Amino acid sequence: MSKTRKSTAAAAEISRINAFFPIMPLLGNHWAATRPFDGLTIGISAHLTTLTGCLIRELTLGGGTWALCGASHATTDPGVVQLLRDNGVHVYTTGSQEDYHIQVLDHEPHLVADVGADLIGTLIQRRPEQAQAIRGAVEVTKSGVNRMRTLDIPFPVVNINDGVLKPAIENRHGVGEGLWHSVQALTGMHLSGRRVGVIGYGPVGRGVAAYARAAGANVEIVEAHPIRRLIAHYDGFPAPSLQDCLSRVGIIVTATGQANVLKLSDLHKTRRKYVLVNAGHGGNEIQIEQIKQSADSIDQVADLVVRYRLPCGSEATILADGHPLNIVTNAGSPEPVLLHFGVLGLTLEWLCSNTLPIGEQPIPEGIEKRAAELAIHALGHEKR
Repeated sequence: MSKTRKSTAAAAEISRINAFFPIMPLLGNHWAATRPFDGLTIGISAHLTTLTGCLIRELTLGGGTWALCGASHATTDPGVVQLLRDNGVHVYTTGSQEDYHIQVLDHEPHLVADVGADLIGTLIQRRPEQAQAIRGAVEVTKSGVNRMRTLDIPFPVVNINDGVLKPAIENRHGVGEGLWHSVQALTGMHLSGRRVGVIGYGPVGRGVAAYARAAGANVEIVEAHPIRRLIAHYDGFPAPSLQDCLSRVGIIVTATGQANVLKLSDLHKTRRKYVLVNAGHGGNEIQIEQIKQSADSIDQVADLVVRYRLPCGSEATILADGHPLNIVTNAGSPEPVLLHFGVLGLTLEWLCSNTLPIGEQPIPEGIEKRAAELAIHALGHEKR
């Protein structure tokens, strides 16, 4: 498909999304009228999906210069890339640039938004002289927040991952619903009667588990943290050890935001067939490379579906090469993600006119309240 056709298809998908949940056009009209970003440059690292396209297209109506890079090649939609470039946005991808984070920083941004703290980390470690020009930044993922806390951050960073809306709606309902849409579309499996193990019982894991149970699956939770493990128990889920869980389940979902939580050695201890799915931000929760290197045979079952037969007798069918499946396939209702993006956009606007102390900062309650009001309006509910 030509670049023009891909761009047209992305624009059509964005129009369809906006027709049924117009939170982004509402924000775009506001930003077009107020022009909060005039005179500023904003650098963003994000998954370049149609949903991200919805956000960026409206943000640019508020003025400013926009420079983006893709967070992962697996979650980059070429049509969205072209659409944004056609609208004057500077876009750098893992496939076209050797160092796409540096390409964004070359634009000397005043504001930064990030997933995974890759752009923020690159700025601090490789471009520290640019830190003084940064008015503020936004981090939207748990893995990014965890990484950010290991860095000496010389500017304010608003943590919207730990606000109220993202864990309650985007993580729980957006990921929880979208992940299983993707699994069923790729494999044809019906979840009723299937045994599912979810590794991690944070907001994402809770959503994944709840939607799997609602679809008829028997769900077990593997969770190292005693408080979350206890919550899983009182939510009605068995919470065994990893090896005990692996002895029974056929579908395993990682949802921790941490690297190597499911290791090749874990699979060696059983002789079972598994479908392995990642719901975390990064692509390293499952030891993909080790599985590939040790496999006796590799079968491409379908697009984004690869089966590895291991010497121990286990068989691992991995979806989307271990990247976050719901993002790779852009699955599920767009509403929770767009609500979350509304919070992101409003936070960037707020940073234009507010000064914060250096370091990690909580998201102001008023921003989430405003996003919730817009979402309620977009859903067609009357004000109370």
